Amino acid sequence: MSAIRRLRALIAEPRTLAFVDQCIVSCSNFLVMLIIGRRLPAAEFGFFTLAMLAILFVSNLHRALLTQPLNVLGPRDSETTLGSRLAVLLGAHAVVVPVSIVIVVALSIKFFPQGHLVLGACIYLTFFFLQETLRRYWYTVERLRLAVLSDLISYGGQMVVLAIAGLYFTIDGEGSFLIMAAASLVATVVSLRLAGPLRFGARATARTIVVEHWQMSRWLLLTVFALWGSSQLYPFLIASLGPASIALFAVSRNLLNVMNVVVQSVLNYLPTRATALLRQQGEGEFRRHLARTLVLTGLGSVVFVLAMQVLAYPVLHVLYRGAYDAAVPVLRMLSAGMAFSLAGAVLGSYSLAMHDSRSTFLANLGSSVFTFTGGLWLIHAHGIYGAAIAACLSLAVAAALQGGFVMVRLNRLAKHEPARHAGTSTQATPVVQGKS
Repeated sequence: MSAIRRLRALIAEPRTLAFVDQCIVSCSNFLVMLIIGRRLPAAEFGFFTLAMLAILFVSNLHRALLTQPLNVLGPRDSETTLGSRLAVLLGAHAVVVPVSIVIVVALSIKFFPQGHLVLGACIYLTFFFLQETLRRYWYTVERLRLAVLSDLISYGGQMVVLAIAGLYFTIDGEGSFLIMAAASLVATVVSLRLAGPLRFGARATARTIVVEHWQMSRWLLLTVFALWGSSQLYPFLIASLGPASIALFAVSRNLLNVMNVVVQSVLNYLPTRATALLRQQGEGEFRRHLARTLVLTGLGSVVFVLAMQVLAYPVLHVLYRGAYDAAVPVLRMLSAGMAFSLAGAVLGSYSLAMHDSRSTFLANLGSSVFTFTGGLWLIHAHGIYGAAIAACLSLAVAAALQGGFVMVRLNRLAKHEPARHAGTSTQATPVVQGKS
């Protein structure tokens, strides 16, 4: 019985639930893209991939504006203030969603000029934004079981429906987006019912919330643009090679979503956990926790990269029935880039815990400089394979710069901490653990 109790306790831990939740998201995303990639011709799949990337771009903006500040600022709120914060964020979608749709439509004119595909993409992003905001709210209030439920409905639901629909109907890009939108809508309705009545509170409170978010979001927004310049922009940069080449690049990235289980779990859980750790136990334990996390994730990354060098061909050949065997070199190179992506996510999470969102922007800005210099040269010289090499190097530059900024910030923190604790006991004062 003691073993069963320990197993239940382990499953109930926030970090375990966060990992399970991200497994649902990443595995469902992988299978959805696999199903669509197997059903659509290569050129159509290339256009669908660019539409998904456009949604990913605006969702990154959405996260920087609304949900990432919620995860960092929310744990210190009272119950009333946190409820007001959620209400304000949901109300902000009346502005955020139309602006996001304009951005997607503008990108479609150049990269995926298919009206029905764009319409489906815009409907999907509307409900996806609402569902994602509520999902992040469950992390903030440490109700991760509800985050898991929401993602089972949304991500799991769209995967199951697409798989069944693919057996009996012809799936196109627009229909795929509409199925995904329906699943997000159901998850949103369920989460709203579970969240209970929402109150905006006093106008002054709403104004304070907006100002708090903006103080953090202004750097996070710049970071999004820098991040896309550093690594995410490559499918658009190779658009001149044709949609079939984009599809080759896309199937490689889709297989690497396996690693995104870890990367996104870090981004979901670690900033809030590290913030609480720094507040409770101080700079010394915070530094040790960072070192342990880097060692563990580094070892895991090495194993993953080595495995992909061996398994790239058989995995691609089996999953896509030989249609994308030419992507093997791309997949092998991009797998190395995922190791640098994980390192950057870990370092960026600890920077955010130190209320330093600027360094992540600067690290990715430096990487963007490489993208538009060395990266463009590699694409021009070596085509899609040059793009894979460039994407890997861009992530390496960003991780190296982020690591340097973290060390500088830690050294400053170490100098200020003795003065902050002068006249108090050396024992850290217990406080309520930050919500994840």
